[in-house]
Amino acid sequence: MVIKDFREEQINSNIIHKGKILNLLVDTVRLPSGKEAVREMVQHNGGVTIIAQPTPDKVVLVKQFRYSIRRAILELPAGRLNVNEDPVFGAKRELKEECGFIANSLESLGVVYPAPGYSSEVLYFFKATDLIEDEASPDDDEHLEVKIIDLKQAWQMVKDGEIRDAKTIAGLSLVRF
Repeated sequence: MVIKDFREEQINSNIIHKGKILNLLVDTVRLPSGKEAVREMVQHNGGVTIIAQPTPDKVVLVKQFRYSIRRAILELPAGRLNVNEDPVFGAKRELKEECGFIANSLESLGVVYPAPGYSSEVLYFFKATDLIEDEASPDDDEHLEVKIIDLKQAWQMVKDGEIRDAKTIAGLSLVRF
């Protein structure tokens, strides 16, 4: 099967907001038809999501308040990558910072584009096992509660709508079977 390339050519790009975590861009592009269109985009360094398993039947989750939805939710440990940061290093850093675990084994489980319609963000998923407990050191603006729960219970929480975070649902599905 041949898939046609519908590539769009960037004509110009304007950064309308430059932030600590993301930039907002408004680009003008030329479509394959030759017509011009406007594309609004969130520019993001990417992030990591860690499925940390102290034992094969358990998973580490963090509960934290998310301002954008005005509530605390359960999520897999995750975080943004620094500019040009290696995802493996970022995953180890985030797991230690958020949960206080050091992983002796870190397995790449793939890459996901969480919102390709408007964001350049890439999420790298890792399975962390053979964990050593250490001291957590969350960022000053992070307030986390670490929970270790049964993997089957976590999946049931997804089915029951208690876990709604997309990266957490994707990550749990990667180790579900």
